[in-house]
Amino acid sequence: MTINKSLKQLRIAALVVAAFIASACTEDESSLGIGLVDSGMVYQGQRHTLLADNALSVRDDSLLTTNYSYGILGSYHDAQFGTVKSVLYTQIALPADNTDINFGQMVIDSVVATYRIRTLYPDTARTYQFHIEVMQLDEVLLSDTTYYSFDSLKVNQSAVFFDEDVTVAPGDTVLRLSLSDDIIDVLARQASADEFLQATKGLRIRTTDAGDEGMVGIDFTHVDTRLDVYYRPSANDVTNNIYHFMLGNNACRFTRFEHDYTGSVTGGTDSLAGDQTLYLEPLGGYNILVSFDAAIKSFKESHPWATVHWAELLLPVNASADALRPGSVLALKMGESAHGTYINDLIDPVLLAAYDGKYDEESKCYRLRVTQHVQGLLRNGVDKGTLLVLNARRQEAARTVINGYSTTEPIKIEIIYSE
Repeated sequence: MTINKSLKQLRIAALVVAAFIASACTEDESSLGIGLVDSGMVYQGQRHTLLADNALSVRDDSLLTTNYSYGILGSYHDAQFGTVKSVLYTQIALPADNTDINFGQMVIDSVVATYRIRTLYPDTARTYQFHIEVMQLDEVLLSDTTYYSFDSLKVNQSAVFFDEDVTVAPGDTVLRLSLSDDIIDVLARQASADEFLQATKGLRIRTTDAGDEGMVGIDFTHVDTRLDVYYRPSANDVTNNIYHFMLGNNACRFTRFEHDYTGSVTGGTDSLAGDQTLYLEPLGGYNILVSFDAAIKSFKESHPWATVHWAELLLPVNASADALRPGSVLALKMGESAHGTYINDLIDPVLLAAYDGKYDEESKCYRLRVTQHVQGLLRNGVDKGTLLVLNARRQEAARTVINGYSTTEPIKIEIIYSE
């Protein structure tokens, strides 16, 4: 069944997007290639424009967030997308080369959690006063469990290790949290690595409404993301020592995204008609599902032996979009079983170098090189839908609005072909 037959049928198709996006996008977000070449100067042939016949904004409500390299902490609100909050969950793990620990007799003087900062949002030049809360989990964060953006774990209400204001300024590289002495009893034990994970359970880190609204990106893989314990072998020993527990590398972690679309333009419905506007929202927000089925069938009928030398999907940015643009857009093709896979232009390393996917200031569009994808659609004579997602949707908060398929500057695919 193709998605162009009726809007109702496309809405039904949109509801199953959550079932495949996690399986389709389980790799870390890619670092896409170089800028686009003026393909009109490279290839000789005829030009043609394919126009979309339908499109939807669909909720990305089943986003895998387990053990990704980057995360984000905080909250943000705007009129179009409502409010989103990002909460971090992480184990307290031993370093990879430590199989056990013996802190039972140690004197712990202080414990500091540090997180490597990647970025600030929405104003990278502003100093933020976040109110951060760190609590111990009341259930174990399991290493062999897959967690999604909608998952949460219970916390121990009496185990609050941090509940204070923290200033984060432009240029700061580390978020530093001096935890209360209550965490000492959690850490002061003799145990194997697995026993330690079971006993400590893990941490929940979030911002509260007592501080500024804003978001800070976290690098889980950096050596600065860790839990530093300053200790002495005994009460009479003045030797200062430090032990680095893991909060990123070697520690299972995931991110929870909480959305409140009350009063927003999108309203938080499972799917939104995209004739005028389409929404790309990260952190478990909205993706775009678009169909060129009618244009593909018409072109194939008129040009059954056409060879596509170059094809570029253009996503014009709507006037209502934020000035701060997301980095890049990825494209996935839908199949009969509703499992999405990256288009061939993203799978082939050579093609990936020309894919781009970034915003082009001159054309005011996101430009995606989709030559092999379009050739495949023409070969099959049908388009079952292309899913567009933000590349860094698990770790960056920038969102955008794209023109719908019935506007004066719509989504389109420009191709150069010969036959």
